[in-house]
Amino acid sequence: MNTKLDWLEVKLRNMQSIKEYSPKYSPETVAKQLGIDVTEIIRLDKNENLFLSKQFFSKIIKELAEELDPRFYPQKEKSTLIQNLVKYLDLPSESIILGNGSDELIETIVRVFLESNSTAISIAPTLIMYRIIVNNHGNTIIDTFLNDDFSLNVASLLSKASHKTRLCFICSPNNPTGNQFKIESVKEVLKKFRGIVIIDEAYVEYAPYSVGKLIKEYENLIVLRTFSKAFGLAGLRIGYCLTHPNLASALKKIQLPFNINKFSLQLAIKLLDKRNIVKTSVNKLKTERERFYNKLCEIPGVKAFASNTNFLLFTTEKDVDIIYNTLMRHGILIRNIGNILHFGRCLRVTVGLPKMNNKFLNIMKELCCS
Repeated sequence: MNTKLDWLEVKLRNMQSIKEYSPKYSPETVAKQLGIDVTEIIRLDKNENLFLSKQFFSKIIKELAEELDPRFYPQKEKSTLIQNLVKYLDLPSESIILGNGSDELIETIVRVFLESNSTAISIAPTLIMYRIIVNNHGNTIIDTFLNDDFSLNVASLLSKASHKTRLCFICSPNNPTGNQFKIESVKEVLKKFRGIVIIDEAYVEYAPYSVGKLIKEYENLIVLRTFSKAFGLAGLRIGYCLTHPNLASALKKIQLPFNINKFSLQLAIKLLDKRNIVKTSVNKLKTERERFYNKLCEIPGVKAFASNTNFLLFTTEKDVDIIYNTLMRHGILIRNIGNILHFGRCLRVTVGLPKMNNKFLNIMKELCCS
C-alpha cells in the first residue's frame, strides 16, 4: 500500500475486529437448495408479523402510490407521525424520537452517552445487537444471567455496574426467552442504577403492560418501541423511543436529517389511523399463541416456555440439530438459539398463521415420537 496511506492500512486492520450482523442463511438460498419457489418457504425464524395480510398492506401501498411524491424530501411527515404517536401513547411530543428502526436508536444512544472508557451492562440471554453496537464503538458491555425462571436478577445485574457504567440494556419482553419482567424489578433498577436504563419494548403490544408512562417519573429511562412487530413494518425500518425531554433533545442533536424515508413515515401514519385493525391482528395472534404453545407442550420430550411475544422458545430431548435441519428440509425456517441457562440448547419459533403452525407441529410430532 502507498506509504501515504499507512493510516488507512492501520484503520482497515483495526476494522477486522468489528463484528457485523450476518444471517446464516436466507429464504432464497434454502428455496434454491430444496428446488422450490421462495414463496413456499415458511418463515418462522425472524418474529415477523404474519397476522396482517399482504393484501391489507397492498391496499394501503396503492393509496400511497397516488399520494406520495418521491422527488421531495420528507417535510411534515415526521411531525405528523409524532402527533399520531402522542394520541396513541398519551405522551408529550417532546418525549418522542423517531429512528430508522430500533437499531439506529440504540446506536444513537451509545454515541451520545458512552464515553471512550465507559461501560454498559445487560442481561443474558438477550438480543445480540446491544453487544454488537456497544463493542463496535469500542466500549465494553457486561452481562448477568437471568434467574432460572427467566426473571430479572436485579442484585446481580447492579453488581456488574461500576463508576464507569453509563447504560443498562433490558429487553422486556425479552428476546429470546419471551417473558416480560415484573414492573417492580424494572422500577428497582431505575431507582438504584446510576446511569441510563434502556427498556427495549419491541414486543410490548403482545404483552400485559408497557413502562412507557414511567418516563414521567424517571428521568434516566429510555423506552425503545418499533413498527416492525405488531405493526408489520419489518421491511421498512421505522422505530421510536420515549424518554425525558432533556435526553430526547440530546439524542435528536446528532441524528442525521431525513434519516427515515418518506414512504415509511407515511405508511406508519396510515397504520396508526388503522390501529383497530392492528389491535385485532394482535388479539388473533395471542389466541393462536396460546393454542400453539399448548399443542407444542403436548409433544413428548418438548419443553416450551410461556411467552409475552410473537414467538415461542422451546427445547427438546431430541437433538436440536436434527429438529432444526429436518424442519429446514421441509421448507420451515426457525432459529437455533444455542444454550439457554441450564436448559441446554434451545430453538425459537415465530407464532405463524394456524396453517403454518400446524405443519410445524406435525413434523415435530413425527420427529419426537419416532
